[in-house]
Amino acid sequence: MRLLILNYEYPPLGGGAGVCSRYQAEGLARLGHEVTVLTTWFRGEQEESREGGLQLIRLRARRKKPYRSNPLEMLSWVRKSRWYIKTHRLYERTDLVLAHFSIPGGLVALPLKWRRGIPYLLITHGQDIPWFNPRELFAYHLLFYLPIRWICRGASHISVLSEERLRDLNRILRGRKQPRKHIIPNGCDTNFFRPGTEKKDREVLRVLFTGRMTRQKDPFTLLKSLQILKQKGIPFTLDIVGNGPLLKKMQHYTEKHGLSKELSYSGWVGKQELLRKYQQSHLMVISSLDEGMSLAMIEALSTGLYVVTTPVSGSSMLIRERLNGERFPFRDAARLAAILERYYRDKVSGAEALPLAALEEIRKEISWDHYVMAYHHLVQS
Repeated sequence: MRLLILNYEYPPLGGGAGVCSRYQAEGLARLGHEVTVLTTWFRGEQEESREGGLQLIRLRARRKKPYRSNPLEMLSWVRKSRWYIKTHRLYERTDLVLAHFSIPGGLVALPLKWRRGIPYLLITHGQDIPWFNPRELFAYHLLFYLPIRWICRGASHISVLSEERLRDLNRILRGRKQPRKHIIPNGCDTNFFRPGTEKKDREVLRVLFTGRMTRQKDPFTLLKSLQILKQKGIPFTLDIVGNGPLLKKMQHYTEKHGLSKELSYSGWVGKQELLRKYQQSHLMVISSLDEGMSLAMIEALSTGLYVVTTPVSGSSMLIRERLNGERFPFRDAARLAAILERYYRDKVSGAEALPLAALEEIRKEISWDHYVMAYHHLVQS
């Protein structure tokens, strides 16, 4: 089948959604589909490239930063994409469009359906559907509510990451005629993100936290829980990987409350270094107030790391309570501290590991192969 994948972010641009679209494009091309990707150019990248059945086209839309964008840059990519499709008559060699994000991908896919009759599969990523993280995105979702609704209702199929995100989608999809909806969680490179072979520290609880330091990630709940651990005399370290607007406040909090010896701030690290940190840690904490579906959670689980998380989207699908992780209430530092203390006493000192059979079952479910096959079956249906 001739597929057109639309995503304004594609590695090295963007975060998890860009990674998903790359594995999706490469995987579908390997399975025999003829795949074209329209994305955004960034300095140092080729504007056009082809490998086997995959053609990658990077359009010179506005883009200032690799890991962050804004509505003006998105709309710039929309205009460039519409122009390219029309000028190069790309619609003549497209059977189905796979549009990432209601906006901006859907703003390109919907006119193609209206004018050329080409159906589209809408791939949502959480933040592009209203009711995700309303504290920060309410104004954006209010402004684009009607276009998002039109785009969702115009799709032949819509994929969401989890049951939680499906509930959000159903709130915007009203009426008798609705697209077919599918839950397809993100995947992970399980060949790379694998368990380590070295024995872990049995004296000190080693905690890992990764991501952008924003209000959505709520890192201060974790810091408060570590204060409690320190008061109880539990030995621990926390490695914070990432950057963001709250970083300086976190560093000030660390110094003020006497946590400097236990905490380290690593900034953003490369893939190989991140794998090393996963393999050396005992557990990862995700204290987020909302998520589409955390790629960091999936990567950590793939390495056999125990994940302690808030009940964010996707956690109920991925976490087997007390086996590969557990969940705690939002903003509940005391509950988080209790979980960390129990984990230290029960598992760190005893070096208890996740049973190999259970780990391999989880790794199979979260592999990119599993993710790609789900879309392969979907585009053929």
